Amino acid sequence: MGVVYRILLGSVACVGLTLFGCGGVQYVDNADSREYSSMGIDYHDLEAAASDNIQSLLESGYVKGLAGLDKPKVLAISDVVNDTMQHFSTEELTRKITRDMRNSGKFILTMAFSGSGGSKDKMISDVRKARDNEEVNQYGVPEKGTIIAPELSLSGKIIQRNTKVKSKQRVDYFFLLTLTDLKSGLVVWDNEVNIIKLGSKKSAW
Repeated sequence: MGVVYRILLGSVACVGLTLFGCGGVQYVDNADSREYSSMGIDYHDLEAAASDNIQSLLESGYVKGLAGLDKPKVLAISDVVNDTMQHFSTEELTRKITRDMRNSGKFILTMAFSGSGGSKDKMISDVRKARDNEEVNQYGVPEKGTIIAPELSLSGKIIQRNTKVKSKQRVDYFFLLTLTDLKSGLVVWDNEVNIIKLGSKKSAW
């Protein structure tokens, strides 16, 4: 009985310690996490790509021309193609960018329209299916013609290129973004951010 008790007690202690790092897991502060960078796309790369792109956009002639606009431009996230070896949602990048776009006061994001670079809010469509449903109070159901169509579309592509440099491996990432006027089809802004990494051929991805 004493042996069983000690085993159970040890198991509980191990579970408790595992929650606080018994298995070697630890929290890494964002400021220190560059020390654990890999050859793949990580948090810092997405932050840098988003920051550089939004800076380019907000300083562009197009955005400066929106000064004094009565209401913000309605923006939809279109397709953003992940043409790399890394598996991640491109929405991690686009939502960082559109968040700063909205904070500028010149843009507002719609969740009724979206490509692969974003996501729709399915409730927008579901709540409209409640029309003429006798179980639903029709007072709160949106009328037809109330969804606002986007005026601008944000699209892009992320490309990876690997190159051997003597005994090392170089990886170039290209973050390409384009803002298009949906009425005219004209590009009102585009930008490219490059991130280059150099490491051993055995570097972890």
